[in-house]
Amino acid sequence: MSPSWHAPAPPAPRADTPTATGPAWSVDSPAVGTGLVARPCGDTLRPAEPPATADPVALALSGGGFRATLSAMGFIRLLADTGLLSRLRYSSSVSGGSIANGCLAAAWPSLRKEDFTPRAVDDLVIAPLVDRVSSRSLKGALVRGAWRTLGPTTRTDLLARRLDEWFFQGTELERLDPQVRWIVNAANLTTGVRFTFERDVYGDYTIGLATTAGTRLRLSRAVSASAAVPGAFPPVVLDRSPFPCATHPPALLDGGTYDNTGLEALDGDRYRHTFLCVLNAGGLLRPGVYGRVPVVRDLARANSLLYRQSTTLRTRAVVERFERGRAAGPDGELPPGARRGVLVQLSTDFPADGPETLRRWHAAFPEHRAHEGRDLSLVPTVFDRLDAGLCRALVYRGWWLGGAGLAAYHPELLPDDLTELRPPRR
Repeated sequence: MSPSWHAPAPPAPRADTPTATGPAWSVDSPAVGTGLVARPCGDTLRPAEPPATADPVALALSGGGFRATLSAMGFIRLLADTGLLSRLRYSSSVSGGSIANGCLAAAWPSLRKEDFTPRAVDDLVIAPLVDRVSSRSLKGALVRGAWRTLGPTTRTDLLARRLDEWFFQGTELERLDPQVRWIVNAANLTTGVRFTFERDVYGDYTIGLATTAGTRLRLSRAVSASAAVPGAFPPVVLDRSPFPCATHPPALLDGGTYDNTGLEALDGDRYRHTFLCVLNAGGLLRPGVYGRVPVVRDLARANSLLYRQSTTLRTRAVVERFERGRAAGPDGELPPGARRGVLVQLSTDFPADGPETLRRWHAAFPEHRAHEGRDLSLVPTVFDRLDAGLCRALVYRGWWLGGAGLAAYHPELLPDDLTELRPPRR
């Protein structure tokens, strides 16, 4: 969670602070300090830490529709191939990445029984997802069910129902396996910060955390909030009463509007000894003309620039930490501010004339960064039905990039004989 949760409780409101008896912005509350400055709640409830293990691994999966979901599955498969999946202890996600994270969480007990083998990941997680995405349109299912939103049910409620039917089968947050700290991220429009759903707690650092025990809060609800794209879906509005510092109901939308990388939950120095694996499958900003209607065009372009700025800053920060970690060597003690791990994007270039292990990776496994002439990083951010071949190409791309990242920066985590690895079907 955000390091600011460990800060002292906020001071008492000033005499000139708006109160319930006078006009107030939704952010003018004890939940975000006095005025417009975010302050921590000061509560003591914290998410439970996963069981200790030697050399723990953390996973961060970005948003990006089914493009992100499917490439994340390939990334997860690479962790299984290298034996890193059994060491997974933290898994943070946003939007499309949260669908993959949720599928992994729901299947985790079954995967453990199969010793986290690549075949188990193929059979229990990847194949069911590809079959579903390539045979039906989630967008179409939502459109056909639109009549259900004539009453109090919203489009986001309907999204949660469909996600539950398609992927999660009624899994409740408090029933998730405690071996991993599962983190599904949304954005709280009321407080302007990251809102987290976890196995045992949910909330944000300004309103405080509430326990999931007895709430029957479903994984599908968390993922629907994480994937509720502004404009297409209304916010998920929660009861404010469980949160100790909330003065207004939390209103949740797509976590990508705040942090599309899923990194903030794992960027504290307390996680520096956890090997961090990051896949950014978010959209790309293309230079050039951006629409024809002036006001709409300029607002859309500005929004894209803001998204690019926030993603670039987070990426740059974690890469700098990785570089400090590399300076310490694969076995050296990590100084504060250093990390070990890999970060790849769907558009990342790994040159064939790079380090020796990367050259061997290129030789053993073709890259295949495009499908039917289109670069996979440019697949639209959608929840439509995708061709089965495209689905498998995205899975392979995530797998290939994960392996290339390890080959370039942490070759000690790959087998000496790369032909021992069996790539997912293309």
